[in-house]
Amino acid sequence: KRMISSVVESNSPSATGAPAPVKGGSLIGVIPPSLTDLDPVAMRDQGSIVLIMQLCEYLVDLDDTNALVPRLAESWTSSDDASVWTFHLRQGVSFTNGRPFEAADVVATFERLTDPESGSSALSVLTGVLSPGGSEAIDTHTVRFTLERPYVDFPYLICTSNYNAVMLPRDYAGDFVKSPVGTGPFVLKEYSAGQKCTMVRNPTYWGKDTAGSQLPYLDQITWMMVQDGSAANLQLQSGAVDFQPQVAFEDSQALLDDPNLRVDVYPSSGIREVAFNVTSHLWKDKRLRQAVACCLDREAINEVLYDGRSKIGYDTFWEPTVFAGSPPSLPRTQNYDKAKALLADAGRSTLDVKLTVADYLENLQLARLIRDQCRPAGVNIVIELMSYDTFYAGSGDGRDGASPWLDTELCIVEWGGRPTPGVYAQAMLLPTSTWSSSHWHDAEFVRTFGEYMATADAAERSELAAKLSAIQRDEAPILVAFYVSQLRAQQKNVYGIQGPGSFYCVMRESYRTA
Repeated sequence: KRMISSVVESNSPSATGAPAPVKGGSLIGVIPPSLTDLDPVAMRDQGSIVLIMQLCEYLVDLDDTNALVPRLAESWTSSDDASVWTFHLRQGVSFTNGRPFEAADVVATFERLTDPESGSSALSVLTGVLSPGGSEAIDTHTVRFTLERPYVDFPYLICTSNYNAVMLPRDYAGDFVKSPVGTGPFVLKEYSAGQKCTMVRNPTYWGKDTAGSQLPYLDQITWMMVQDGSAANLQLQSGAVDFQPQVAFEDSQALLDDPNLRVDVYPSSGIREVAFNVTSHLWKDKRLRQAVACCLDREAINEVLYDGRSKIGYDTFWEPTVFAGSPPSLPRTQNYDKAKALLADAGRSTLDVKLTVADYLENLQLARLIRDQCRPAGVNIVIELMSYDTFYAGSGDGRDGASPWLDTELCIVEWGGRPTPGVYAQAMLLPTSTWSSSHWHDAEFVRTFGEYMATADAAERSELAAKLSAIQRDEAPILVAFYVSQLRAQQKNVYGIQGPGSFYCVMRESYRTA
């Protein structure tokens, strides 16, 4: 059996260069409005995720390097073939309604998340891995997961990167705003959809810092919801708010120049996916997808969007500069002659394309760069700009109408970072992936991915990763031109905001100095 176990720790103030924590006080943050009515089961947007992360917790967290960190689970083991996983839960944890957190709550949570009728966004990664009935309480503080197939990376599928895998009480019946029960460091006090959320410290929170002091430090956090990034930045500069978890580079210069602010840059595995819907007549031919890929000047895009700070991507998730241990990737440089030759080979001299994009972060600017870089090859792109809520309308599973980000022929989708390349592939490149904007189905990729996830041996896994990388790059169902470096902005006297380099934002050790 393989076992992972450790204590929950975070960097001490002395290790990070921050001043000693200050207990009490409050902070005001600014985030986009939630797309859903604060539903932890269905949430998939920054506004909802950031709020729920303060009120609820996961079995496993990620640190700032995307390494697994125990949270509500203290340790876990797997069978030799990685098809059965046993998690040992932390004792002495209670929900905010006073009930103890136990194995029955974990089982009920995952039964809900794997139910196709629940509207769970967690199905994006759990489908084909964990099914209803696959979770079992062995005793009060032990849970066993019996998977559909061996899966070496299973803890990554139920950690922070699977936003919806927060632990809820076994009797949770929906309507979280009405009954906001979790194990997190804060308790919901007031919620006004699309406008404002106030939360106060959980007086019975189990967590302590490395010095043994009770967490959280803050008494209260207020979240202001502002869709427009420039307006949010102005609130930060004026001092009306204290921090902003995610800032677009496009709007960052004024913040970087402001002497009252500190802007942290976090290397991230987040991406801006350019997805070809391969079920459409246009993109069934991979030569046309490859032609667009050959038009991109990835270094130039990185310079314009991120001041050169991001990692270049070559249309595969197995990028060694982003995910350690990945096989070497083959660079894809701008080559108009090759792009034109691919178009000609497909029987075309030009290509007329509509690119659909949400008006959010750097998406529109990226769309314009792609349009301008494709034009010399004869690929003529018209940009269709949608509001954020329109672009992500619907549940994403087709039960309540169209979702443009899943239904358009070509689009850009922003993804928060994932801790491993396999988690990305599980979420968007398999026929079981409910978040697949490309709708790609490649039998060889699926077979090789299954072998990859069933293999623990590092050398064998590396060989399989190289095959997966080559298939993804050649087929080009999506373009990955870069891996985002993330900006997080705060007043200079705000410290302790935690989370991997993306919009993940955990405030249990946050504080403000005088």
